[in-house]
Amino acid sequence: MREARKVFMFGASGMGMAPLACYLARSGVSVEAYDDNFQEPIYTLLQKSGVSVLHEPNPLNQPDLVIRSSAVSETDPRLIPFKKNALPIFRRGSFIARFCRSKRVVAIAGSHGKTTTTGMLVWALREVGFSFSHMVGGRFEADQLPMGSSASAEESPWLILELDESDGTMDEFSPEITTVLNCDWDHVDQYNDPKSLEKAFTRLFEATKSALVVPTGSKLEKLSGRIEGGLVRAFETSPEPADFLESNRNAAITTAHAMGVDISGVDFTKFPGMERRQAVLFQSKDLVLVEDYAHHPAEIRSFFKNRRKDFPRHWMKVLFQPHRYTRTKALASSFAEELSDADELQLMPTYGAFEKYDAEGTAESLVGNLPPRLRQNAEIHEDFLEFYKKLETGDLGSKPVQMLFVGAGNIDRWACASASMLKAKDDRFSAVEHYLRNRLSEDCLLSAHESLGSKTTMGVGGAARWYAEPRNLVDLRALIEACDLLSIPRVMLGRGSNLIVPDDGYSGLVIRMKGPSWSRISRRSDDSLIVGAGARLKEICLQACKAELKGFEFLEGIPGTLGGALRMNAGAMGWEIFDLVDWVSFLLPDGTIREIQGSELNVGYRHCKEAENGIALHAKLRGEGRSDFRAIRKTMEKMARKRRSSQPREASAGCVFRNPEEVSAGWLIEQSGLKGESVGAARISEVHGNFIINEGGATADDVISLMRKVKNKVREEQGIDMQPEVGLLGKKWEEPLS
Repeated sequence: MREARKVFMFGASGMGMAPLACYLARSGVSVEAYDDNFQEPIYTLLQKSGVSVLHEPNPLNQPDLVIRSSAVSETDPRLIPFKKNALPIFRRGSFIARFCRSKRVVAIAGSHGKTTTTGMLVWALREVGFSFSHMVGGRFEADQLPMGSSASAEESPWLILELDESDGTMDEFSPEITTVLNCDWDHVDQYNDPKSLEKAFTRLFEATKSALVVPTGSKLEKLSGRIEGGLVRAFETSPEPADFLESNRNAAITTAHAMGVDISGVDFTKFPGMERRQAVLFQSKDLVLVEDYAHHPAEIRSFFKNRRKDFPRHWMKVLFQPHRYTRTKALASSFAEELSDADELQLMPTYGAFEKYDAEGTAESLVGNLPPRLRQNAEIHEDFLEFYKKLETGDLGSKPVQMLFVGAGNIDRWACASASMLKAKDDRFSAVEHYLRNRLSEDCLLSAHESLGSKTTMGVGGAARWYAEPRNLVDLRALIEACDLLSIPRVMLGRGSNLIVPDDGYSGLVIRMKGPSWSRISRRSDDSLIVGAGARLKEICLQACKAELKGFEFLEGIPGTLGGALRMNAGAMGWEIFDLVDWVSFLLPDGTIREIQGSELNVGYRHCKEAENGIALHAKLRGEGRSDFRAIRKTMEKMARKRRSSQPREASAGCVFRNPEEVSAGWLIEQSGLKGESVGAARISEVHGNFIINEGGATADDVISLMRKVKNKVREEQGIDMQPEVGLLGKKWEEPLS
C-alpha cells in the first residue's frame, strides 16, 4: 500500500475523507479529490494542504488507486471507468488500515465522543511538545491549532486516529493502543443488535498490540479484561451525563499515559473545542442559541443535561433533525424519551445521508412516540423562515430561552441562519453577510449596494443590495443556499448586454461568474471546446479560430458571456448559440449538477427553459469541423465589417425589441420616423433603429421612457405591438411600458 503515490478520492468533502486527503497530501502522496457538494472551509483547507480539488469525477492524472467514502456505493456507475482499468477501489477505512500498518496507531473509538476526545488528545499533546501525526473527524473551533486543520503528517511513528465503526471496516485495524469510550448500540445498518456491536469492539481489542483504554466499571472493561496479554487502563467517568467533557478529558489523559506522555498538567479549560459540539452561535440576556452534533439518544441525553445544568432557568426550545432512516426507525422510542426533556420541540425532516427513504424512519414517525405535551405542538419544518417565526413566538412569561439545534445533518445551516437573523435584528438582507461569513472562499467578492450601471453595456441603472463574484462552484452554492434560506431574490449577470438595470437597482443578490475558474476554454481531441459559463463570446471565437475550428465566427461581435448567451439563446448573422451546443452542465435548483444534451433542451427564440431554472456552469461546443485559420479569420472580419456598418458603436444594450414575424423591428421604427428621437441622454440610433444608445449620462428611466414612446407610436402607426428583447433586471416589462 505504501507504493501508492497517486490517489483519487471520491466523495472527499466529509469529515472522514477530508482529513485523510490532507494527511496523504502532507505525507507526499499526490491526491486528487472529488465531491459533488464541496463546502467552505473544507474546500480551501484541502487546497492549502496540497490536494487538487476537482468538480468532476474524472482525475486529471491516472491514479494508482481510488478511495471512496461510505456515501459512495460500490455500484455507483461513476466508478465503472476505474473498474475497467482494473484500479483498486478501497473504502476509506480499509485504505487507512492498510496504509498505516507501519505506524503506531492510537485509535479512539466508541459510539459517542470520539471527535471531542481525539481533539482533546491532539491539542494536549501539542501543548506539551510531543511529535505525532493525526486524523480527526472534525474541525477545531476557530482553527486555533497551529496546523489549522484536522490532520497532520509528521516523521513520528505515532498516528492518532479517530476510528469510525459506522462502515464495518473496524475489524481491519490493528492499533498499538485502542481507546473505546462507550458502546451504545448505533449504526443499525451495520450491527443488527447491541451484541453485534460489542463483538466488533471485542475483535478490535483482540487486534490491539499494547494497551486498551476503557471506562472504569463499564461493560467495555469487562470485555477488555477477557483479552489475554492486553494491558488494560481504565479511566474515570462522571456519574452525571452532563459531565461528559470531564470523561473525555480523563480518557485523553489515560490514553496519553499509555503512550508514555503525561498531559495531566495541561489546562484543559483552554481547549478550543470542536465545531458543531455545543457551539454557542448567539447569546443575549434573554436568548442563547446553541448547535450540537448530537444524533443518538445517549448524546441527546448528555447534551440536554448539560444545558439544564448550565442554564437551569432557561426555557429549552429544541429543533431536532433525525439522522438516517435506519437509526431513527430502530431507536424511535429512545429518541422520544430523551427529546421529552425539551420544553418545546420542533423537527426537521430526517436527513437520510446516503440511505433510501423509509417511511418508518421519518420525522413523522417520531412524532407519534412523543408525549402529548410535545406532540400537540410539534411541527415538521421544511422552510427556514416559517420556522424562524416560530422561534420568536410563544408565551414564556419572564423566562429567558435557550434554543438548541440538534442533529448531524444539515441543521447547522438553520442554526447559522437563525443566529444571522438575530444579529441582523430580523433583517433578511443584512443577515446575508452574517450567514456567509466563513462560507465563502477568501477570494470571493461580496459587496453591498454595488453600482450595476458600469457592469452593463448600456451603462445605466442603480445598485444591487448585494453583489457577488464567486470564485468557484463552492462559493456559488453557498450564495444560492443563503438566498434560498433567507428568501432573498437572486439573479445571474454576465457582461450585462441585452439588459436594462432600473434606476432603483435590484433588491436582492446579483451574481456574476467572473474569474479564471469560470472562463476556461479547453479544446478536446474531437474538435470540440469545453467552455466555462463566464467565458466571453469573443474569446471563444478567437480560441476556435486558433484551433482552426469553424462555425464559431458569428460570436465575434456579440458582447456577452456564454452563460448569458445560453440563458437567452443569443444569436447573430442567422446563427444561435444552441447551434453549437453538444451539452450543457447545469447547477439545478435542488443543488445537483446535471449534464443535459443539447437535443434535450427546451430552446426557443431568445429563450432556454433549463437556463432560466438552473445555472449554466459550462458547455461542450462543436462547430462545423475544421478549416484553415486564415479562412476563418477572413469570415470573422467580413462579419465584423457588416456589424460595424449596420450597428452603432456607442454604448447600447443591443437590439431593444424583438423582430415581429416577417418584418424587422428596426424597419418598423424607421418607418415610424423615430430614428434620432431622444429622451434625456438616451437616443434612438441613426445607424440602426432598433438600438437605443447612451450619449453619456442617460438614466434607465430615459431608456424606458424612450422604449415606451417607440412601442406606442409603432402600435398607433403600424398596428404592431412591439415586445422587448432586452431584459429588465428584477422586473417585468408590462408595467414600465404600459
